[in-house]
Amino acid sequence: MKAVIEAAGRRRNAGARAARLLLGAWAVLLAGGCSGRSKDAVPAFGPEGDFQAAVREFERGDMAAAIAAFETFERNHPGSQYIDDALFYLGRAHQTTREYLLARQAFERLAEDFPRSPFVEDAHFEIAHSWYLAVRGAELDAEPAEEALRSYRTYLRRYPEGKHRAQAEEAIADLLGTLARKSYLNGQTYMRLGRPEAARRYFEKSLEIWEQAPVSAQALAGIARSYEKEMNWAEARRAYERLAAHLGEQPDRFADGKNLAGEARKKLASLPAGGD
Repeated sequence: MKAVIEAAGRRRNAGARAARLLLGAWAVLLAGGCSGRSKDAVPAFGPEGDFQAAVREFERGDMAAAIAAFETFERNHPGSQYIDDALFYLGRAHQTTREYLLARQAFERLAEDFPRSPFVEDAHFEIAHSWYLAVRGAELDAEPAEEALRSYRTYLRRYPEGKHRAQAEEAIADLLGTLARKSYLNGQTYMRLGRPEAARRYFEKSLEIWEQAPVSAQALAGIARSYEKEMNWAEARRAYERLAAHLGEQPDRFADGKNLAGEARKKLASLPAGGD
């Protein structure tokens, strides 16, 4: 768990790098015909020729042209043996251009309409990954993070030993950290507004999302401070005791852990033991 907590703050950049590397890997994999269909020969016309033309645009990195070509292929050749390949390429191309809603729609069509495709597991994973790529931090809309979390968990239920299991589990930890931080920030807002009871509800919600999140010590400190605002010294002391126990001997596991450990020690030395 310590390694997960320490890594959570680095995962957003790592996730972006992984997405770029994964795109290159998929291009190589698909171009090699991972579904078992040879694509080396390029016919002059017909579905295979249209598919190969779209693939060439993708491999050149012209995503606008690739998207247009794969969309045209989907319309013109809905019964082609290449249609699931085309949908997967289309989803990846939309991910590259940050059109995450369109990416999800392509992967969803693949998963729903072609359940026997060799790309079905990958499509379910990429639906979640498209939500994940849309997450823009704890300060903004929580929907992408919540939907990504739900979709990754759905993927793991479907494929408990799936090929993307490790990446899904890592993303889940990052998403839990993001959602826990969002609740903590909401609590901070209510503290600034002079509403400690409302703030406390959000701090507790942050801990409910993930008790060991990097922000969890800050949420516990927020609870203690909210009781101080109300001059409820007995509850404030209990909250600081809870914070000190949470930090333990390794406060660096948590955001601002060292400073919070010092704050907890000072408060426990100064607050009345009986709550007077």
